[in-house]
Amino acid sequence: MGKNNFNKNDATAPYNFVPLNSTVISDNDSSVVTGIHDSYYYYERLTGYIECKLETLTPIYIRGGLTEEEVKSKKEAKKDNSNFFSPAGQIRIPGSSLRGMIRTLVEIASWGKFGFFEDRNLYFRGFADNCKNLREEYDSQMRSYDMESERTIYKMSAGYMVKEGFRYFIYPAEKTGSNNKQSDGITKAESLEKIKQIGKKRSEFTYYKLEDGRSIVVSGSMPNKKHDWIINKIDRNIQNMIEIPEIDIQNYNRDESRGNKVPDLLKLCYDDKEVPCFYVEWLDDENNKRVSFGNTALFRISYQKSIGDHIPINGIKNKEKVDFANAIFGNTFEGEKDPDINPIAGRVFFEDAKLANPNEKCLMDEETPGILLGPKPTSFQLYLEQDSNTKDELKHYNSGTRIRGNKFYWHKSGEKWEHKYHPQGNSNEKIKTKIRPVKPNTEFKFRIRYENLSESELGALLFALKLPEGCAHKIGMGKPYGLGSVKIIPELYTSDRNGRYLTLFNEDGWELAEFKQKDRMLNQTVSAFEEHILEDMSDSDKGEASSLWDTRRLKQLKTLLDVEKGKELQSNKKTEYMDIDQFKKRDVLPLSEDV
Repeated sequence: MGKNNFNKNDATAPYNFVPLNSTVISDNDSSVVTGIHDSYYYYERLTGYIECKLETLTPIYIRGGLTEEEVKSKKEAKKDNSNFFSPAGQIRIPGSSLRGMIRTLVEIASWGKFGFFEDRNLYFRGFADNCKNLREEYDSQMRSYDMESERTIYKMSAGYMVKEGFRYFIYPAEKTGSNNKQSDGITKAESLEKIKQIGKKRSEFTYYKLEDGRSIVVSGSMPNKKHDWIINKIDRNIQNMIEIPEIDIQNYNRDESRGNKVPDLLKLCYDDKEVPCFYVEWLDDENNKRVSFGNTALFRISYQKSIGDHIPINGIKNKEKVDFANAIFGNTFEGEKDPDINPIAGRVFFEDAKLANPNEKCLMDEETPGILLGPKPTSFQLYLEQDSNTKDELKHYNSGTRIRGNKFYWHKSGEKWEHKYHPQGNSNEKIKTKIRPVKPNTEFKFRIRYENLSESELGALLFALKLPEGCAHKIGMGKPYGLGSVKIIPELYTSDRNGRYLTLFNEDGWELAEFKQKDRMLNQTVSAFEEHILEDMSDSDKGEASSLWDTRRLKQLKTLLDVEKGKELQSNKKTEYMDIDQFKKRDVLPLSEDV
């Protein structure tokens, strides 16, 4: 927990992280796993609902879907639809959004598995990076320097990408000369002359096929850049053909930082049967052949470790244990992805939150929010645990370190979130959007129905709903600018099963035998959950804590959920995205309690 504990030259961001737990605490309910329930034991379980009042503390926004007519006219939701989520014309907060928000909190508070994340290999290009570790990592795969000849020796190969059916292959380029080169640098003057000979003009981020079968590749402009690249003609020997694994195709498609100008080689294969490219072959931890590829010699390559490799396998990804989140909410999604995981049905059901006053005019005027182009997970100094704030000692995604944990956005005032207040933002019209948020101080109501929960399971649900005084939840879009802060007040109702089935009707209709419980029972249920977690927690995680909120991990969470703390940090400009000059320094993001 001491990692990222820095004070000098700290990075700033509108978010921070709740650190990962080192072990998973089981739900200890065998019936969840086996599906076999003792009738008497199950009869003692808790069933009922939680009535929730939700008040918006800042504007909140969840985009509605397009109408059938809008879909037919090929309108885009992000560009053409500013409406709040309003099925059948009624403003609502989707139950699915509420469910996801509460599940994440249950997962954290119960020392559960690290939930839904996209396990993929991120990409980087570090030949000129100011972090020594990243430069050396990039050079180890792409190039070296020969001191004797004072020349750079490139390690990447060159060839031609082809698409056959749904599969992609690379045919290597022919090797020529005493050094068996497949490609070489060519001066701009030579490049211009050869391109002119085929009746074309030289442009950036493209390639040109010459009459002799070779290809010239032109990348983007850079200071002091003097060369383009020329690739030998294709070697059509099928025995040398390299198939690109599906996982590398998926990772390439999900590389968000490649840039709009850089050509998409996979898409180019639809129009050109043979697309010149550069590539590197490597083996992953399971000894599977992998391929990284790009449009120019020093292209963005894949980290050899995926995001999932930075999550502890003995605890957080343990398939054998059933944690509280999976036991309560179900794990059918995980079961679909991994056949070794037994599917578990959820036992909680979230209704949409509806306006307490349906006639209330609660929507704000249509506005364009500030454009969100902040750091992505590739920013390892922000998203990975670090031992040092020294730039050259930073750990990247090929290092042996952990991800920071669950990401939460700080609360803010909810004022001045519109684009006009953020002149430093990107002015690209294509990525602007319009929204109509719900006003602050708007009240919603919703129910969470639960079935056959143990006392500690119901306590976990209530723990995530009833936050400490001064804390609030976050939901919807625009969280970095302060949208989405909401306060939830839960009321517990339980069902008397014996009474429900002894009497069919009462004077009002069906006899549901559902009764509102006093706060004492709600607190008692939460205490049962806390006792379960504290009892099974390691001594190092527990420390001197007598309640869950006093543990080191949940202190980080409480800090992030503290409304006034967030506003204070906002006024001191501690929760702003860094400008490009600040970002280049690669300062480390401190723990939330140290901000």
